[in-house]
Amino acid sequence: MRLSLILAAALAAATPALAQQYDFKPDATLACMDKQKMPGADIACVGESARACFQKMKSPAVSDIAACQQAEGEYWKARMDSAFEKLLGLAETADKDFAKTQDEPLHATMVNDLKNEQEQWDTWQKTRCWVEAMMRRGTPYRMTAAANCTMKQIAARAMFMESAVKYMETK
Repeated sequence: MRLSLILAAALAAATPALAQQYDFKPDATLACMDKQKMPGADIACVGESARACFQKMKSPAVSDIAACQQAEGEYWKARMDSAFEKLLGLAETADKDFAKTQDEPLHATMVNDLKNEQEQWDTWQKTRCWVEAMMRRGTPYRMTAAANCTMKQIAARAMFMESAVKYMETK
């Protein structure tokens, strides 16, 4: 919550005269990911579209860079949320199947575990990025540190969720 408030306040503080329009598209990140050969290397591509976004601007301010990072973060959040919903549906089916076995404790449900884990991850991610931003307090880079951290953490989580969905769909 604190990180969201910091980002919102920092972005709102940028004077309209200095703010530039940004044109975010995930294409650069996706193109980079398509080129990756090693498993897990996709994470290195996170931020490529944010970079492409602010590099189109003439002398981007810190708030412009953070806005592009936030836009890529929102792209990854949509992917994460979509994968999480699919995973919950797959977990519900798995819970029903496992409930039929004698060895499975009645209280063990993947759905509840996933919801609990996601809630705890969300708290951890916000705290992690709050710390990242606060290491730069007193500088204009606090905003980009928070936005960059949020973008990368959410992207990593989205990739994990999408991988989990693929696993659950094929087992």
